[in-house]
Amino acid sequence: MKYFIILILPFFYLFGFSANNDTLNIPDVKAVNDKISDAIRSGDASKLAECFAPTIQLSVPGKKGDFSRTQAEIIMRDFFSQYPPSSFSINSEGKTSGTNFYTLGAYTSGSVRFKVYYVVQKGDTDITLHILKFEIQ
Repeated sequence: MKYFIILILPFFYLFGFSANNDTLNIPDVKAVNDKISDAIRSGDASKLAECFAPTIQLSVPGKKGDFSRTQAEIIMRDFFSQYPPSSFSINSEGKTSGTNFYTLGAYTSGSVRFKVYYVVQKGDTDITLHILKFEIQ
C-alpha cells in the first residue's frame, strides 16, 4: 500500500493539478472579443484601450502606423468623436495562426460604413489587441 501511494501521488500532482485558464485567471478569447466589440459598439476608446497591447498596429482614416497604447487611445477617441457609432456587427471570427485570432466586422457611423479588422493575441498571462483597422467602404 505504501508503494502504491508513492507511485500514484505524482500522477495526481502532474495531471490533477495542472494549470489551466481558470487557475491562472486568463480571460478567454471570446470574453476579450466581446469586450472589444462592446467598446467599438459604444464608441468607448478608454474601454477599448484596456485591451490594447503595449504597441498596436492601428489604421483609421488619416492615421496609420504602430502606436503606443496611450497614443492609440487618443487616436480612437478622435475617431469615435468624428465618426460616432450607429452600429457595429461582427461578420466572422477565426484563428489565423498559433495564438492569433481575427475578427471581421462592419461599423456604421451615420451614412459612412467601415470594414473593421482586428487581431488579438493570446499570451501566457493575457490576451491583447495587436491590430485594429477601420477602412471606409
